[in-house]
Amino acid sequence: MPLSRRGREVLQRLPAARFFSGNGSSGCEIVRTEAKCVGCGRCIDACPAGACTRGDTLDVGLLLSAPQHTRRGALAAALGKLARHAAAGPVQVPERVKMFRAIVYWPDKCLGCGACARDCPSEAIEVRPPEVVR
Repeated sequence: MPLSRRGREVLQRLPAARFFSGNGSSGCEIVRTEAKCVGCGRCIDACPAGACTRGDTLDVGLLLSAPQHTRRGALAAALGKLARHAAAGPVQVPERVKMFRAIVYWPDKCLGCGACARDCPSEAIEVRPPEVVR
């Protein structure tokens, strides 16, 4: 991903510095909070590098244990009222269902651009600036 004008200005002021982020990219560090994720897939559509993909399953146990004050917790409360019994493990999601799937994150493919965080409706993705290593 090319640097913006502002990014080039910062690099000119730090000629001997190189950037490092925890995900191995030269961009920002992406931190995902699975408890807040509702599995909508907007991060997948936003990611230019394909670092996020839809999984084939939904972990109902993880969903039901979500914090009450989150969107995922509200979804879990509604699902808890509808469910007759708890699932024993991850549930296979039919191909036609695009929502509420597990989101698989590949940090080695991540550019650190933060597009996923900008599109996330549940604030499950946080972008942290890279550290400057001299």
